[in-house]
Amino acid sequence: MVNIRIFLLHTFFFLFVAEADGQLFRVELKNRTDLYFIDAKKNSLLIFDDSTHYTQIDLTTGATKVLPYYRDADDIFSEFVKGYKIVTDEQHQVYFVDRGCGIVYKWQHDSIIRIDRSFHHKNQFQGDVFMHNGSPYIFGGYGYFSFKNIMTSFDFANKEWYKVTTIGGPIPSGDLNRYATKLKDKIYFIVFKPNYTGDSTQVFSFDLNKLKWGKVGALHLNIRFSDFFEKFAPSPFLVMNRFFYYLDYENNKVSKYLLPQNSQIKIILETTNKIIAFSTSPNSSGNQVLVYNKSDFFKNKVATWPLLKPAVAAFNYSRLIFIGMGFLVLILSYLIIRRRKKSSAKPKELKVYEFKIVEIELLNFWLTKPDLKIEMNEINDFVAQDNPSIDTLKKRRETLLKGLKQALDFYFKTQLLEEKAISEGHHPNDSRMKILMLHEKVALALRHNKIGERA
Repeated sequence: MVNIRIFLLHTFFFLFVAEADGQLFRVELKNRTDLYFIDAKKNSLLIFDDSTHYTQIDLTTGATKVLPYYRDADDIFSEFVKGYKIVTDEQHQVYFVDRGCGIVYKWQHDSIIRIDRSFHHKNQFQGDVFMHNGSPYIFGGYGYFSFKNIMTSFDFANKEWYKVTTIGGPIPSGDLNRYATKLKDKIYFIVFKPNYTGDSTQVFSFDLNKLKWGKVGALHLNIRFSDFFEKFAPSPFLVMNRFFYYLDYENNKVSKYLLPQNSQIKIILETTNKIIAFSTSPNSSGNQVLVYNKSDFFKNKVATWPLLKPAVAAFNYSRLIFIGMGFLVLILSYLIIRRRKKSSAKPKELKVYEFKIVEIELLNFWLTKPDLKIEMNEINDFVAQDNPSIDTLKKRRETLLKGLKQALDFYFKTQLLEEKAISEGHHPNDSRMKILMLHEKVALALRHNKIGERA
């Protein structure tokens, strides 16, 4: 009788805990890894966190097996884990793709076999890797001191990568502030600004059958790229703190949900009827794999609203600059008339700066940058009309930049206070490259016809 009571008590406690969290089962991994995929044929999750064995988790029962595998050892395992992404096609073929583009492996018969004739391109690190019609694709990325906005694909016949010729536009910028979601024959890219300023975050689409770019509209969600965890494979899930957002492009809506309790989830995978989540702990060197029924994982909905706003026409920044110049002329005329009227009293000297044509052209170019950043060497195009020597080019560039800084700091000193209109920093991936950042208040003032106005 006592044993029956204990059994019933344990059963009740287990059901209470499972109901509270909605969790089917949890598996602890000894090491953290980004190399995993769902084996649809076996309804299991395969995880590669060891150089000789992989972990197989049955998604129905939670049973775990540790099985041996073979790998062509072109890279040591620690570099292999960091250097490749796993993608699967519609026929459940599995490929390990070089994160920087190049080498490709295939998973077959418990072996990771190299199938390419390529090399480490090192040209598209942090690009978006995905599959379409059985071929791996990579969009964007960083390599050799510059960002890319190219699309490349792997050709199985020649076993090499080729650039994809696309049509349409605009094409998203080459920086890394993007988040991708793939749906059937289309892939969508949310393009963020480094710091959210109230401007809309734009969404682009790419038709994989027509190889055509298009601009969909503006994201109806005020978030920054730094608000959520590092991006992984293209996904409809955005995880931020204690919440996650589900991006439904087909029905143009975004839904906000509360994450299950007591879980620090950073990655969410979706199967036909299950949700697989990877959770991390600062006190552990490994991951936790959490498996839920879909209905349990999506039960804590907070709100739903339209995902996209209608796209708006691009603003004519050139016209804004010339209107601003008109304001400067009016201000100058007003000051001259006022000085003549008060000739009996010596007025306080007021410096008025007249923008040069080359400065207007540089500002016009600068304002087209979504993140308001340009590289120092991009100024060369504005001062190199007669092919000057390197020293002369540097001197002209410094003179142009110095004059523009002084003018902007003067006209916007009330708004900026102790801040600078143009600040300098180093490139996040190459300290040798200098980055120039136009202050957001200056950019907003230029776009709202306020150049030259002072409090």
